[in-house]
Amino acid sequence: MAQAGEQAVGIDFGTSTSLLAVGSGVGPVDIAPLGRTTRSFPSIAGYQQGNLLVGEAAENLPIAQVIRSVKRAITDCSETMEISDEHGTRRVDVDEVIVALLAEIGTRAKAAGRPLDTREQVRLGCPAMWDGAQRQRLLDHAQNAGLPVAHSTLIDEPIAAGVAWVRHRYLQYGEQVEGRLLVFDMGGGTLDIAVLDVVGGPHPEISVLSALGVQLAGDRLDTAIAGEITEELAGQGIRLDGLPEAKTVEALVLREARTAKIQLTTQARHRIVFRGLARTQLPILTYTREQLEECFRPQMDQAIGLVWAALRAAKLTELGGHAPDKLRGMNGDRLAADIDYVLLAGGMSRVPYVERRIGELFPNAMIYDAAGVAADELIVAGLADPVGYDRLNLHRPGFDFVLEYTESGRKITEKIYPAYTPFYSPEEAWTNSYLGFERRGDDFPGPKRGEGVLRVRSTSGDYLALRYDGETKHGLRLQLGWNMLFKIYCDGQILITDGARQTRKLRVHQWPVVRGNGHAELVLQRVDDAPPVPSTAWYLEKEYAPPGL
Repeated sequence: MAQAGEQAVGIDFGTSTSLLAVGSGVGPVDIAPLGRTTRSFPSIAGYQQGNLLVGEAAENLPIAQVIRSVKRAITDCSETMEISDEHGTRRVDVDEVIVALLAEIGTRAKAAGRPLDTREQVRLGCPAMWDGAQRQRLLDHAQNAGLPVAHSTLIDEPIAAGVAWVRHRYLQYGEQVEGRLLVFDMGGGTLDIAVLDVVGGPHPEISVLSALGVQLAGDRLDTAIAGEITEELAGQGIRLDGLPEAKTVEALVLREARTAKIQLTTQARHRIVFRGLARTQLPILTYTREQLEECFRPQMDQAIGLVWAALRAAKLTELGGHAPDKLRGMNGDRLAADIDYVLLAGGMSRVPYVERRIGELFPNAMIYDAAGVAADELIVAGLADPVGYDRLNLHRPGFDFVLEYTESGRKITEKIYPAYTPFYSPEEAWTNSYLGFERRGDDFPGPKRGEGVLRVRSTSGDYLALRYDGETKHGLRLQLGWNMLFKIYCDGQILITDGARQTRKLRVHQWPVVRGNGHAELVLQRVDDAPPVPSTAWYLEKEYAPPGL
């Protein structure tokens, strides 16, 4: 367990900007000056004469050559991005760009007197929506950039924001907050929403009930505003695709859209002046906050839909759960009644329209948009907290369930449940009568005869011990066959049926954070130990059958 006085370093590699902070657990975090003139480092890059430039150096490149929002390539699972340079339009390797940006963060941290080494715990944030492969890709890039990070220190960004708020309420005001917190984290690339049960104090306990994310954030709004600017220019007889500097003008319009969004957080009107064009002259336009909010409205309507989805997902974690069809019919007032606090995080939370729309949803909750730092610094502040992760439980396993078996004298290991895999898709949430993760029949890995062992393996490759039937085991032995079944329910219950039709009904009270060697064992409780509800064999075969309840 972290002690007061220990330090942690947080790195928020953001879509638009990146931040670094150091925390000791006994006072406010110290946000290091990564930028040349600001605390944030621009997460942008570009090529000039074959050389890769990052940060402020890339800001001086022609606007069409600047690589922005490269972090989204991990979200999109894409390998390249298209840019224009002195050689024309070409595609660049985004992995190379991300490694260069992360390496520069390490270089600047050292220059600011905060070298990143193994003496302190270094945490890195990531969107809540990322699966195991996306998380591994970021970790690979960070390690290639020389950053000492691991799976155990990769933290979901909205959870980090929640940690920052809980610790701030205690350190600044002596409050030991207790209740349910909704984190609405809208940044440049993704909108992440987390529902947390929190108990504050010197060693807070935080349980994640749900965490959802979509690509519905600042970049999406920038594109929408740019579309309106393009339409207004077209109304004045100016079509961008017919201009001699079409690519440059398109990039310039997008930049001015981004500037208008920022300026209209504090003022009612903004004049758009197109500068830097050699052969094209564009008129001065005016964009108002009313126009911004109308343009933003469809996106915020979708965001509110995600809020309701996160609250319904949180209810699925309650023991025994709620039938999905009943949750789908539950109105907003009833869902909102569970929330005691709302925290607005991310740069987009500075837009007044965001706070107004979210505030309308939770008239009885206390709304916060800061925790000793600005909304866009909440994530890095939480990542730098050395205490807030000691008692953190997740909403889904951050480790693999694997099947081990021997075939032709070789030991083979196959994943049954890959770490961080969502239990269900958004589409399933609206249609299915059962919500959870399932492998069965032909989809179950391994041979159809013999014996295997179900084990739990951390993303670093270490195996967890299992505490089951009052003793510690390396795994659960299974008779293999054709009708294997493995289900994880949202409330932590696990149903396993092996090839001999032996069924185990288990429950994990909360999914622990695994921190490599020396971590606690995974405790599995028999559901049979609870008062049973009679059921029949055929009923257990139905997809909607609860595991022994």
